[in-house]
Amino acid sequence: MLLDEAMGLSLSTVQRMLGASGVASLGVWYLQGALMDGMLTLIALCTLTAIIWGISESESTFAFLNLTGSGPLNMMAIAASIVIFAQISISIWGFPTVGAYILSLSFIGSFWLTGYMIQPNGV
Repeated sequence: MLLDEAMGLSLSTVQRMLGASGVASLGVWYLQGALMDGMLTLIALCTLTAIIWGISESESTFAFLNLTGSGPLNMMAIAASIVIFAQISISIWGFPTVGAYILSLSFIGSFWLTGYMIQPNGV
């Protein structure tokens, strides 16, 4: 079975999301005046798109990646994604550290929470 057939979001939807990420990163590059800020924004938005695509059908994603377990590995992934998004917010937009971590906890944490809530067995 192809991965695109098993996922909840169609490939055309994901391509539109990646296109929007490109447009947004070009906007950041233009507004900030620094190519590095645009590239970091592109990396962050493409990573967020991949996470959304994976969460859209997380059973298939976890089975395909052979990540059917739970415990410390999942907790480390949650913590790492929150810290990475906060550090990107600090480096690109100059957010204060506490504010960046509060934003990251609420924004990225809501994605993880939604992913866990839609799973009937808590995978």
